Amino acid sequence: MYDVILWAAIATIVCVVFYSILGKSVGKGPESGIDPTKLFEKEVNSPLPVVDPIEDDLGFPVLRDIAKADPGFTPGYFIDGAKGAYSMILEAFANGDKDDLQDLLTPSVYEVYAAAIDDRLSKDLTQVTDLARLIDAKIVGAEKSGSAAHISVEYIAELSSALVDADGKTVQGDPDLLSRVSEVWTFERDLKSKDLNWRLSDVASSNGDELEADPTPDTKD
Repeated sequence: MYDVILWAAIATIVCVVFYSILGKSVGKGPESGIDPTKLFEKEVNSPLPVVDPIEDDLGFPVLRDIAKADPGFTPGYFIDGAKGAYSMILEAFANGDKDDLQDLLTPSVYEVYAAAIDDRLSKDLTQVTDLARLIDAKIVGAEKSGSAAHISVEYIAELSSALVDADGKTVQGDPDLLSRVSEVWTFERDLKSKDLNWRLSDVASSNGDELEADPTPDTKD
C-alpha cells in the first residue's frame, strides 16, 4: 500500500512539472497572480545575470547607455521581464482585462487594445488563446533619445487563437490548431521615471502561419 501511495505522489509531481514547462492556456482559467507592474524589476536577493551590459551589449551599443542611465538594467533581466509581459498581455487581452493592460501598455497602444476588446464584447464574442510554447525571445533593436528608451524584442511562439460566440461555437480561428508565429514588440520607458516598468509601445505584423483570430492587435502595418 505504501508503494502505491509513493508512486501516486511521484506521478502528481511529474504532472505539475510538465504543466509548468509546456505552457498554459490564456483567456481562461485562474489569474497568474503576477504583478504586471513589477515584471521588469530586479529582485533584491536574486543572483546577478550572466550578461553584463557594459561588457556585452548584444550588438546594440545603446544598451550600455541605457544601463548607465538605469543601473538596475541588464539585457538578461529585461528579456526575463519581456517573456513575462508577452504571456500576460496575451492573457489580459483574451480575458478583456483592461486594468492589467493599462499597466502593460502605453496609452496609445492601450486605446487600440481597449477598442478591440469593446468591439469583441459588442458582438458577444470571447477570445480563446492558448500559448503552447514561447520558443524564443531576443532583443533585435534598441534606441535612446534623451531619457526615452525603446527596446524591440522578437518573439517566436507556438499558439492557437479563436473567437467563440455565446453558445460556445467557434466563429473564427481554431482553438485546437497550433500555429508558429513571429512578432516584434517594442517596449519603452522613461529612464528618469521612478516607474521601473517597460510598457508595450508597438506591435509589428506577425510572420509565419496565418491566424484568423489575432491574439493581439497590431499597431502598425
